[in-house]
Amino acid sequence: MRTKHLIPNHAAGLTYAARDHAAREDFGGGDGGGDPFEGFPDAVLGLIASKLPFRSAVAASAISRRWRGAAAAAPALDIDFAAAFPAAPRRRAAFAAAATAALAPPSPSPHPHPHPLRSLRLALEGLFDQAFAAAAAGHLASWLAAAAARGLERLELRLPRSRLAVLPPSLLACTGLTSLTLRLDHYALPLPSLAPFTRLSRLHLASVSLTGDDDFFGDLLSHCTELRYLILEQCRIVALRLVGPSRLRSLAITDCSWTQESSLAVLEMPELRTLRYSGAMATRHIIDGDVSLDEVLLAIEKPQVKPREATLRELLTSVGNVRSLLLSPWCIEQFARAEEGLKVRLGRVRRLSCVIERREEGALSIAPLLSNCRNVEELCVSVVPSQGKRRRCSDGECCVPRGKGVTVKHLKGVSMQYIDESKSGLELVKILLKNAPALETMNIVPSMDGLEQAKFRRRVLKFRKSSQNASIQFCTAG
Repeated sequence: MRTKHLIPNHAAGLTYAARDHAAREDFGGGDGGGDPFEGFPDAVLGLIASKLPFRSAVAASAISRRWRGAAAAAPALDIDFAAAFPAAPRRRAAFAAAATAALAPPSPSPHPHPHPLRSLRLALEGLFDQAFAAAAAGHLASWLAAAAARGLERLELRLPRSRLAVLPPSLLACTGLTSLTLRLDHYALPLPSLAPFTRLSRLHLASVSLTGDDDFFGDLLSHCTELRYLILEQCRIVALRLVGPSRLRSLAITDCSWTQESSLAVLEMPELRTLRYSGAMATRHIIDGDVSLDEVLLAIEKPQVKPREATLRELLTSVGNVRSLLLSPWCIEQFARAEEGLKVRLGRVRRLSCVIERREEGALSIAPLLSNCRNVEELCVSVVPSQGKRRRCSDGECCVPRGKGVTVKHLKGVSMQYIDESKSGLELVKILLKNAPALETMNIVPSMDGLEQAKFRRRVLKFRKSSQNASIQFCTAG
């Protein structure tokens, strides 16, 4: 293949070599020894280094003398030992030296923080080896002290399960933190008081034990008055008591384990608007009536032991008057129970999301819930594989709940993912099209392909629609 036409000025001597030589001349390096990065300020090199993996940012120091301090000038660092040396886990000393060089305080200057550090992620899984654990603990303390000197604002710290992998006192020196994430593998020691973090607005705790004996959260809410988001993930909780007054806006309890006599209390939280509650649930729920939630996610798994009626009543009452509601299959079953559903009014719900199991009565299991959410405007239904046995009547026929009395006059948009051709699936589509006079769009992602999907589409398009403006769209992915 001829390529001369790709370089029209080749005949005039404007080759790539001549162009590169001219560029070196522009930077004052006519002899070929100039560094084109000499004119770059430290802030630009640091920004480039912050976009690279830590191992690449350290390797960039070998490009030229100008790049040697680029990592130390980076506004964000992701220091992950397992990612830096995946094939050479014994290079702990080299990793510690590189991290120390990147986090070292800047040289003296008239400015207090010439190279501020905005974000730092320390993932130290594998660093606390038996022979290196003591040294690793010392390095961790010095790294956090150096980060505090550079005005650290966002910190994510991951510690492995080790006797010496503890939170150092230098952590409390990072008084400028606005976001703190602590992922501590089976951390059994009491958490230190976070009272010095007066600017903290987001706290994420993972894999820690919360006994409720030391009033950790009471001290947290009284001193960290700017806290808005609290996330508890895979924690072992005995008692969780959140008592204001506080400006907390979002509370997430994800996949936590609760003891047999556990409790969750939320009191005097007038600005709390979002509650995300998934996994296991506590034995008791005490939520102040002054709490006005707007968005609730209840992805509670079915407990092994049947909960008490009082526990269910407290849990279901807590979601009253919400505007956005997401429910797991087990929570949908509890709302469908007549004796409990009558006590929970969901008239303010505008957006309803349901995760249902693929079984005979799965799709129609939300029919009683829709009867209670008469003002819903947006409905999202997602079907997941069933984890239990199929329910059948005594005669072997499937037990499908009836959808009579379902009225959704304000429903405008419906999204159904992985709906199948079962009797309950088609019946739910039929009920929605028949009883939604304001429906505008219905997006369906069938769970089948090819000819079966075409048959499903033909059957759906034959259903009577109460809204003449309703548009039914079939998609291949959600």
